[in-house]
Amino acid sequence: MTKLELAWAAGLFEGEGTVRINKPTKRNMGALIVSVTNTDRQIVDWFQTRWPGYMKGVSGMRPDQRPAWAWVIAAHVAAGFLTSIRPYIVRDIVLERIDHGLQFQAGKTRRACATGNRSRKYAEAQWNAYWWMCELNKRGVRKPMPIVDVSEEPTTCPQAEQHRRPR
Repeated sequence: MTKLELAWAAGLFEGEGTVRINKPTKRNMGALIVSVTNTDRQIVDWFQTRWPGYMKGVSGMRPDQRPAWAWVIAAHVAAGFLTSIRPYIVRDIVLERIDHGLQFQAGKTRRACATGNRSRKYAEAQWNAYWWMCELNKRGVRKPMPIVDVSEEPTTCPQAEQHRRPR
């Protein structure tokens, strides 16, 4: 891929993309998710051909809105995409989200028994990464997030009411 294509992808991602971490569960300790949503299907197709993932039509649109499509990738594919566009990102908040997502993905392990990714310490790190990404993606002024002890295994973010609703 050329530098021009990567720069174009980064610019479009800054405006139309998102980085998030799925909520950790007992079975899955969260996942790095990257997506781009747009009403121009050719743009979404362009991302899909270069970084294959999942492409879908966006549901829940109002009758007066144009149809939209979303391109979604996860885990190591998402990390590869973020790594390739990172040098071309301009906005600090987007860089912070990308860096946090890459750090989260780097801490993921594939073999639960060999690496201990079911330990309380690992679960705590995953919950804290999830909540910090929620804070990074929240609109408005950001406040520092508390470090959370997952000994009680919380099911919701302590500041969930302050987060914006998903689109």
